[in-house]
Amino acid sequence: MIKEAGIWETVGVKLLSFDYCALPPEAEAALFEGKIDLISGDHLTPYGLVAQGKPIVSLASPVNSTTAKIVSREPIRSLQELRGKRIADTPLEGRDGGFHHGRGNHMMYVIRSGLGLESVRWVDVDESSDRLEALKSGRADAVFASGAMERYEKEGFRTLTLDPLPMINGPTITTSFRLLQKKDGLGERLVKALVLGIHFARTQKQETERILENLNRREEKDFSYDRLARMPVKPYPNLQAVLNAYELGCIKSPEAKQVSPLALWDIHYLRQLDDSGFIDRLYG
Repeated sequence: MIKEAGIWETVGVKLLSFDYCALPPEAEAALFEGKIDLISGDHLTPYGLVAQGKPIVSLASPVNSTTAKIVSREPIRSLQELRGKRIADTPLEGRDGGFHHGRGNHMMYVIRSGLGLESVRWVDVDESSDRLEALKSGRADAVFASGAMERYEKEGFRTLTLDPLPMINGPTITTSFRLLQKKDGLGERLVKALVLGIHFARTQKQETERILENLNRREEKDFSYDRLARMPVKPYPNLQAVLNAYELGCIKSPEAKQVSPLALWDIHYLRQLDDSGFIDRLYG
């Protein structure tokens, strides 16, 4: 959306490409090789890379929570009642070696409820439709789900809405500190572009919805205006969200336990922009 709103040009960045990459290791390798300058949405694997001495750094986080529901065969009043239950979910690691953030979020819900991961049994399924089939067949007692619940409710399953879970996700800004040293003003421009993108979405609803409609049609996505409108005007990372993402990063890469959860983050570009009064003036 930042591209469609003309914000890259506003901050003095010439955008050569902005492509989807399903595998974080591929995007991270391209970053370290200098083939790209920015990764948007790299949340868990960077903590292990910091422990390995890789020059990766995150600058801002506009989305610091996630939501989910529990759908179950029998009524469940709290997450603690999942003890001993079978939960159908996407495999934590895919065949391509990727680490599934959605499954990680659900694991963190279990951990933060006071249950150990060994207190439940995970049943690996590939697609969301497979979760429904696992419930219907009795292979699973419950699933984590989001979005519309009609298909589950149609089958008579019960739904429990969970409180938001602090978690780094969405379009974070991740780059290389070597690039920040090499390309003068890159960090400031990336953060400013994100701040202006949030401002555009929050103050120009009709135009933003038009852009999202075109993006959804062209890329077969389901970008939501409400999600953009909820982004904070000052996209600082939430501390508990960082801790939860870090804990998942340690599950993926145990060597990350050697570093601080904050070692990945450098928010001084955002703080400088904030202290200058630029963000307040946008909304003033």
